Amino acid sequence: MSHIPEEDWEKIRAIKDKKLDAICADILDEINREIKNKEDDNHKAYLKVWDIVNRRDMDIAEMFNDLKRSNAVFKLSLWYKNGYLTEQELNKFTRETQSTVNALCEYKR
Repeated sequence: MSHIPEEDWEKIRAIKDKKLDAICADILDEINREIKNKEDDNHKAYLKVWDIVNRRDMDIAEMFNDLKRSNAVFKLSLWYKNGYLTEQELNKFTRETQSTVNALCEYKR
């Protein structure tokens, strides 16, 4: 991946914590739904929660771990693809970054 323009890198760094918080909120909601809908089998519910945490931890790792300028456009495209970056937010980035994000999202479909 090529380096992201400085102005876009600053934007990503400014919204990263908000995006991480959003995915964590979604994961906790998913866990809460599982707990509320559990049957009498607590072990089965526990295993489902464990699966959610493990599966979604991989999502967090892919989208947020080791964020640096050299992979920032890739991470940004994952935020966008997974619904954690809106079209309106993407439009605040340079045209170059927008084009790259859109191309990466199309490539992964």
